[in-house]
Amino acid sequence: MNKFIKLFLSLMMMLSINVFAADNSIYIDQTGDSSTIDITQTGAGNVVRGIQGVGTGNTTRAKIYGNSNVIDIRQIGATNTLNLGVNATIASPRAYGIDLKYYVTGNSGSATINSNNAGSGTSGSNLVDVRQTGNSAGINLNLLGSKNSFTAVTSGGSSNIITSTISADETVNNISMTGGGNNTLTQSITSNKATNNITTVGASNGITLTQSGVAGTNGHAFTLNLTGSSNTYSVTQSGTIDTTVNVLSAGSGNTWNITTGN
Repeated sequence: MNKFIKLFLSLMMMLSINVFAADNSIYIDQTGDSSTIDITQTGAGNVVRGIQGVGTGNTTRAKIYGNSNVIDIRQIGATNTLNLGVNATIASPRAYGIDLKYYVTGNSGSATINSNNAGSGTSGSNLVDVRQTGNSAGINLNLLGSKNSFTAVTSGGSSNIITSTISADETVNNISMTGGGNNTLTQSITSNKATNNITTVGASNGITLTQSGVAGTNGHAFTLNLTGSSNTYSVTQSGTIDTTVNVLSAGSGNTWNITTGN
């Protein structure tokens, strides 16, 4: 069964879609403020992506542009794909740019979330919450703007990859990888102030964190809470104001490389 759902959406709206089958594709092109979008896909090989170039191998991002949009996407099953671009301009009054939740359960999924992929404007005050359960999944986040919050949780799986590139002032990041091994986190942050809380539980995980920028009046802060053995951690932190790395570690055979400075 193969379904193609195309969405051309604008202005204030509420949308809820539930799809239960394999190889379903949802294509989104949405512009407007204060929208609520709920999508649930159940089955293998499902896709959320952009409208242009519809067909196998299409890499066009689903487009959701506007302020104060609430997006909830859930994919349940193996080899599901999300390719999403969001863009919010800084306008006043505005509570937030987007409030995005992406929850995925299953193996070998792939998700790309790109804030401000239009190449113009500035995304800001975005709330991004990603939850992944399963093995061999990949999540790639690119986030621009200011006062953003990024939460990523992977649980109960192995060989998962989280890659995030964040150029955002006053950003808060909470990342948890628990219950498996051979997981990889690579995060690069450029910010005038960033707070990062990282928790890992498991063996043979690889964590690479790079943080730079002015660091604001209170400096950058990393808090690492790590449990497990044979893990590799690399932290590079720089800023013109005080920078802090707090580490709580329990386990054997771990390798640490921490560099801080101006």
